[in-house]
Amino acid sequence: MGVPKEVYQMEIAVRQHLPMLRPAQQSGLVWWVYGTILAHSACQTAVITALRWYGSFGTLRQRLREWLYDGPDKAAPCHSQVEVSRCFEGLLRWLLTGWQGQELALALDVTLQGERLAALVVSVLYRGSAIPVAWHLLPANEKGAWMPAILKLFRQLRGAVPATMRVLVLADRGLWSPTLWRELRRFQWHPLLRVQNHMTFAASGRDRCPVSALVQPGQAWVGRGRLGSPKRARLSVTLVVVWSADQKAPWAVVTDLKTNEVGVSWYALRMWVELGFRVLKSVGWPWQRSRRTDPARVARHWLVLALATFWVMVYGTRVEEAERYGVAPARMRTPPAPLINPYPRRVSLFQLGLQCLQRLLLQGRWWQRWWLVPEPWPDPPPGLVIFVLEET
Repeated sequence: MGVPKEVYQMEIAVRQHLPMLRPAQQSGLVWWVYGTILAHSACQTAVITALRWYGSFGTLRQRLREWLYDGPDKAAPCHSQVEVSRCFEGLLRWLLTGWQGQELALALDVTLQGERLAALVVSVLYRGSAIPVAWHLLPANEKGAWMPAILKLFRQLRGAVPATMRVLVLADRGLWSPTLWRELRRFQWHPLLRVQNHMTFAASGRDRCPVSALVQPGQAWVGRGRLGSPKRARLSVTLVVVWSADQKAPWAVVTDLKTNEVGVSWYALRMWVELGFRVLKSVGWPWQRSRRTDPARVARHWLVLALATFWVMVYGTRVEEAERYGVAPARMRTPPAPLINPYPRRVSLFQLGLQCLQRLLLQGRWWQRWWLVPEPWPDPPPGLVIFVLEET
């Protein structure tokens, strides 16, 4: 099989940042990702079609399939398979080598593949989208606790994040758990977790009430107090309740940050993870069409999706920054200054990056310099009236 120059360059990067994979596993991952980007799809047939110049259909199919298999299921049974969970720390560490800034927003969420599979995913929130860095696949609609798997994902990522970086972790109300709260605080990360509106809250010197009772439409409220039922152990939290004009009902989130440190609109970042799932499932690498049902094989396939998304977002960053400064992307050699005021995005970063990367790969080119420049966390919308209960 002939190997293009850019595939060698991709292998060098994978070898450097994912050394826990064996050489054959690194090579197989690169061929999967290379074909996925060219095909604009991670479906096996589409990837094989994109790689048809480098081997016969049968040879390519066997190579791609065996990369996903457990060792005993391979044509030559062995004890070696891709242990995808060992790659999570390396993947996040790789992403952070080009990260410009000391603030990082992570999102925990769940996405489904019909009624077959559920994916518990931790993603880096970035410029209107999300890059998955850790995941756990399990059968959908199956009874069992998710929290042990979720806590394990965060423990696997912890070592990749420098102690000097401020980390915000967002999750929707369906994933609220005091156990998760305590674990994130133990890491010295800052939870920003949504809670149900019927939960009660007692601010200092005030009566206990449902969190939704603290605001009216067009208002936001921030204050310290105790969350939870009087009959149970209560958490001391900072509560942020927002009911902006475009919301049908208020949303409430809890954090350990002080009232003057948390932004009332920061939870809006969580919407980016939905756009990230859209990349994985439809507009990007239509994982939703995959017929795989074995959680271990699908978890390995997700490593392909994650790395392809990461590289596309890197290239999209450079294209978007080049347009911002009015220069050709190839002429940019150093990271630009971090954004202060993000500008309206007419084309998604993913689409910009995919078009650029596909064109360059077909020309046999690969950029060695890369960076990720996050946008500032969002400010409150105009007209929102904010009440802050000062800490005593």
